Amino acid sequence: MRATWSGMISFGLVNIPVKIYSAARDLDISFHQMHKDDHGRVRYAKVCKTCGNELGKDDIIKGYEYRKGQYVTLSDEELETVNVKTAKSIGISSFVDSTEVEPLEFEKAYYVGPDSNGERAYALLREALTRSNKIAIGKVSMRAREQLVAIRVVGNMLVLETMHFADEIVKPEGIGIPGDELSVSDSELDLAKVLIEHMTAPFDLEAYHDEYEKALKDLINKKIGGEEITAPSEPQPTNVIDIMAALKASLEAAEKEKVPVKRKTAA
Repeated sequence: MRATWSGMISFGLVNIPVKIYSAARDLDISFHQMHKDDHGRVRYAKVCKTCGNELGKDDIIKGYEYRKGQYVTLSDEELETVNVKTAKSIGISSFVDSTEVEPLEFEKAYYVGPDSNGERAYALLREALTRSNKIAIGKVSMRAREQLVAIRVVGNMLVLETMHFADEIVKPEGIGIPGDELSVSDSELDLAKVLIEHMTAPFDLEAYHDEYEKALKDLINKKIGGEEITAPSEPQPTNVIDIMAALKASLEAAEKEKVPVKRKTAA
């Protein structure tokens, strides 16, 4: 694997040389935009709004609009003079209980591996986090911005999660979340709990697949093969009014589909 960042994890006077690697990859099918009449590729030109000229890469600099219509420009060389401690070091500022961080706050995951001569210190941090059931919180500069990060143990390795800062998380206002005044009956709740129990199974990530991507690939292959494309007829969803009836029907379906989990027996 190719590392996306290398530097130090620092806490107290301990420095751990590490490299981080992307933990996920984008498998989405990408499309080119094309001219409907002759199937020519559509090219996006960068054009100056003032003079109307098409610009090359060397003609473009970055500008920040500090007042309406007024900009201060910055070259790449000037941007490189921004010197922060987190440019080459993940500075751990605190350790928190693993239950204190919400998944909503996580952004992107990276594997953390030890760099040269960092194996022992890496193992020390991994074991200390495991035994204390803590997550390390710190900051690092990546991709031209400083990011809040969490370092936690997954299996036998350290994983770094970039996090959203507090002011980046949007408050859930105006989305119609029901309050305490909207109650559910005990019979509905009991039936829902039974349904949840019937649908409970060990989590297996490999059991989940991108069905849309598969269907999209099938569509592309049909087009390549010259097949006629027709839209499938599907039943239209209806508003569920009788919750009890829907729960009972769901429970009946779950009981029919329930496959007993095979448990491993000790040798």
